[in-house]
Amino acid sequence: MVADTFILACLLIWGYEVVAYAWSFRFHVGPVGLGQVLVESIPIKIAGAALVCAALLCYATALRDLGASWRLGLDRATPGPLVTGGIYRWTRHPIYVAFDLLFIGTFLVHGRLIFLVLALAWLPLLHLFMRREERLLAQLYGGAYRDYCGRVGRYLSFHRYGRERKAV
Repeated sequence: MVADTFILACLLIWGYEVVAYAWSFRFHVGPVGLGQVLVESIPIKIAGAALVCAALLCYATALRDLGASWRLGLDRATPGPLVTGGIYRWTRHPIYVAFDLLFIGTFLVHGRLIFLVLALAWLPLLHLFMRREERLLAQLYGGAYRDYCGRVGRYLSFHRYGRERKAV
């Protein structure tokens, strides 16, 4: 419950700060020092924008591929079928990976300390959420889910044609 509350707070602060810096608001969350610019390089900002775009694409693709299995939160009563196709052949958690990319990309675009702090708080929390979800899915789907975990990495899998898949 504490992790859920903390991750929601990070998301709300992140959303506010994105808007606050885009529209030059005077009020920002936390000490003034969190507004310090750490990165000003145009190529890094472009890389950040590419990560944000990749995050949106990954998120939209994951929602499409989930189809009838999409749920908000963990649903033990009506979980839907186990999804292992589409983007789920490459990552077990594309929605969480999309959020990771979004937070990292936002830091690179804005270059401000607040976005680095939020990303560094967000990434380990999402990892904990992934682990919690995996325990539930293993209970719900048993061997089928464990086999899937052996083929597909939590974050990313590299597929080589004609060779065994390596999960990361």
